[in-house]
Amino acid sequence: MLINELPDDCLLTIFDCIQDLTDLVNCFKVCEKWRNLVVVRTKKVKYFTGRPNNSPDSVGHQSDEPFDVTFFSKWFPNLRQIVDFCTCKGISIDVADKIIRDSKSLKGIIADKCSFWVCLDDLPRILMNANLEMLFTDYKFVATSVINENMKQLCLSTYSGYLPMEVAHTFPNLERLNITFCLAVRAGHYAYGPVMANLKIVELLVFSYRLYDWEEFRDSLAVMDLCPALQSAHINYLSAHAGINFNDSVKNANLQDLVIQFGQPIEWDDLRRLMSKYPNLKHLALRGTFLKDDHIKQLILLLPKLTLLDIRESPGVTQDAANFVQDYCKRYGRSIKFYFKKDDKQIEIDYPQSLNRPEQICRGFDFMEHCFFKSFNDLPHFLDPIDD
Repeated sequence: MLINELPDDCLLTIFDCIQDLTDLVNCFKVCEKWRNLVVVRTKKVKYFTGRPNNSPDSVGHQSDEPFDVTFFSKWFPNLRQIVDFCTCKGISIDVADKIIRDSKSLKGIIADKCSFWVCLDDLPRILMNANLEMLFTDYKFVATSVINENMKQLCLSTYSGYLPMEVAHTFPNLERLNITFCLAVRAGHYAYGPVMANLKIVELLVFSYRLYDWEEFRDSLAVMDLCPALQSAHINYLSAHAGINFNDSVKNANLQDLVIQFGQPIEWDDLRRLMSKYPNLKHLALRGTFLKDDHIKQLILLLPKLTLLDIRESPGVTQDAANFVQDYCKRYGRSIKFYFKKDDKQIEIDYPQSLNRPEQICRGFDFMEHCFFKSFNDLPHFLDPIDD
């Protein structure tokens, strides 16, 4: 049987598996029958990204060759979250503006400093005027003179500045903030920054290798104290220095999910005080610590609502701690999933999503499903809250 003798639904299934835009364009050119079916396929596309998710709702440009991006609105009328401009290297500022204007359902943009043939001073104008809900960029564009009330998710992949003051002022309705701090982030601007009342997820990678930055740098946990509605946090302290400052008199009662990676092991007394700030934690992952069996016992008692404890990077924890957790749960009617072995296979059974490969865009605003079991560098750019 020739391929063109296949029923339309079979061909459409094949086209649904094609993730590269160039391949789809070539299929479109074959004949009228294929052209009509490719049009059906492109109407399913919601995301144009450099890392397609193996679903009909995703297409990407996986070649270094330039392509004509002026047809976006015609080919992809149902785009919800575009565009990964990082895959459209060298487009003009006018073309970028046209894509944004013509895509009526546009919700998010992924853009870096290399995406455009344009003066970088023009990039903030495009991004701030796009009325976006989601933005990922490596460009420092925050301008406190402009208020963007629609922005719900913001990922800044490199930033050295006074946050959260600038971000909280410019984006008052943020629900998720993912940001990489580098070097001199000053403590005072945490302590006195505006409250981020709607922020539910915060993901911070903070690092400093210069000793004279450290005293200010290590106060960065104070950003969480400015988020009264905070539910989930993913914190990575990538630093050559030990120690951490925080105000243990301020409690984050709404925080349920916490992943925290230490570049240098934290002292147990400091860790215990830090955990006391989050009395209602349900899911906790601690990485880069020197925990021992007795510390696990104290954590269980300190966090009465804990249902998941992941300390797979703590070689000092043994089967004795696991036995204690099991016996404690039987005695007091609690249920706690406890993972301490480096190659623990049970976690793959309990949480199969932990095996998911990194994706730039994940369907659903769900931290536990898409973020908790991933390293900071594998966190998604966007959590699309629409599950249709």
